[in-house]
Amino acid sequence: MKKILLLAAIAIPLLVFAKEETIGYLGVTTEALSQAMKTALDVEHGILIKEVAEKSPAEKAGLEKGDVILEVDGEKIVDYATLKGLVAAKPDEQVKILINRSGKEYTKKTKLGVRAKPKFNIQMELPDFEEIKKLMGQGTEELKQELEHLKEEIEKIKEELEELKNKINK
Repeated sequence: MKKILLLAAIAIPLLVFAKEETIGYLGVTTEALSQAMKTALDVEHGILIKEVAEKSPAEKAGLEKGDVILEVDGEKIVDYATLKGLVAAKPDEQVKILINRSGKEYTKKTKLGVRAKPKFNIQMELPDFEEIKKLMGQGTEELKQELEHLKEEIEKIKEELEELKNKINK
């Protein structure tokens, strides 16, 4: 529980004062190509467009549902992560997108959109204030007990050192 509170104490200021970063945005929903789809479409790699968002850079470029994105700026698209990474790295930049539409390849150009980079999201249930006070109190008591134990140990060590001094001096 204390770790969660510490995490919150560190994370909240980071979230509040963090510099807002941006990422590129294309505006498509995609689906991985199965081996059967690759064979049917006669492509070795790519990702299928399931949906194109209205007024998105993808729509402005003329991309359509059913198109297969093969490349972005000459980089092969082998999966969603590749597409996402390439697009995210180029906010507000002009890109060339090689697609396969009905067995023919076309090159489309578009200026990618810009969106705020998502910040990490922490989801947790916090205990009520009384429970927090109780937990904090327990921690304080445990700390006091540990300090008392350490004091006792130090006293024992002092006594042993004194005995050793006496033996050496004899």
